[in-house]
Amino acid sequence: MSVPIMRFPVKNLLKLGLKNTESVHYQLSPEELIQDTLRIGEGVLDENGALVIKTGEFTGRSPKDKFTVKDETTED
Repeated sequence: MSVPIMRFPVKNLLKLGLKNTESVHYQLSPEELIQDTLRIGEGVLDENGALVIKTGEFTGRSPKDKFTVKDETTED
């Protein structure tokens, strides 16, 4: 499936607070993302050609990060 390439106007990037707009990559293809990941050493290809990335020990939220929302549904 081909994804259309769109140019993101610099003025829109500036509105988002991005100042170094020369290094923004927008709408990269899966192949480009894989090549960039391999180039910077953040992943490897397995024997079947799938991209493998080790995310490390702390990848999610802490189990202690809990918030209770009290509303009509959860009140009782």
